[in-house]
Amino acid sequence: MHHAPDGALYANRAELAGRVVDAAVRAGIGITMLPVLYEYSGFDKSAPREDQRRFLNTPDSLLTLIDALARGLPENGARRYGVAPHSLRAVSGESLAALLEELDARFRRAPVHIIHVAEQVAEVEACLAATGHRPVEWLLDRFGVDERWCLVHATHIDENECARLAASGTVAGLCLTTEANLGDGVFPSRNYLDASGRIGVGSDSHVGVDWRSELRLLEYGQRLCRRQRNVLASTTQSWPADRFFDAALDGGAHATGRAVGALAPSRRADWLVLDDAHPGIGGHTCDTWLSSVVFCEHGETPVRDVFVGGRKMIDARRHAQEHESLARYRAALRGLLS
Repeated sequence: MHHAPDGALYANRAELAGRVVDAAVRAGIGITMLPVLYEYSGFDKSAPREDQRRFLNTPDSLLTLIDALARGLPENGARRYGVAPHSLRAVSGESLAALLEELDARFRRAPVHIIHVAEQVAEVEACLAATGHRPVEWLLDRFGVDERWCLVHATHIDENECARLAASGTVAGLCLTTEANLGDGVFPSRNYLDASGRIGVGSDSHVGVDWRSELRLLEYGQRLCRRQRNVLASTTQSWPADRFFDAALDGGAHATGRAVGALAPSRRADWLVLDDAHPGIGGHTCDTWLSSVVFCEHGETPVRDVFVGGRKMIDARRHAQEHESLARYRAALRGLLS
């Protein structure tokens, strides 16, 4: 929603994105801001609906927005900018090519997230009807899809697309609770990971915002489809949670385009502190802690503290701005609903 409800431009072209970035700064979290390119309402370049006017941008107007954002809030170790073409049904191939060409001229290998691709069977069928190709196949054939790309969902890929996508270094951005909530389907995680594919994990909506739930569904979805246990274990990592947690850290770091995802030189100092007295992990040895954190749901979160950029932002499960933020949220909600 980059514009006013009637589609008119705000005085500050980057009004919405700037407010989101500012909120991240005040909350103390890192952010990769990816303004969304949205042009059409279907694969045949259907005109957008009236209620979509505030979504609309051209490649040039979107990049102008990002330029304004970056001037006011420059990139740093906690902040990065990129683009998020909404989908192949909402952005034409010509527009995507123009966007990427100009993006590369202005920003250093900025992240590119296609935020809806092959999410539902109907989308794949519509793409086949319009182009003669499946969505992921179409992208791989026409663009330099590589490790700076993140294809969100990619639920319905065939064996050829799975192998090619894994080989490209692209991150498959999985949103397990949303994909379950919408009945989208199950991504072929086992095959993709076995092919050394990169995955990231996100929420896509607010039906769930707990990374443990996303990772739990990642394994359970595979178990339900295959009627097997410990599906995502490997010959080198016998505990599934260890394997997909490590994979999600690596893929998530690539998707953000920031130096995060590991405690290592030149990486940002982000880490969690677990409560070893928590009933989910108390009494366990540390080699099973991660499995317990992901698969056990007893009581409050076992995450006690959170450090971001070396600063403690969550202390004993509480954020310093928690009460203030909740009060402001409730006030804003009352205003929206009045």
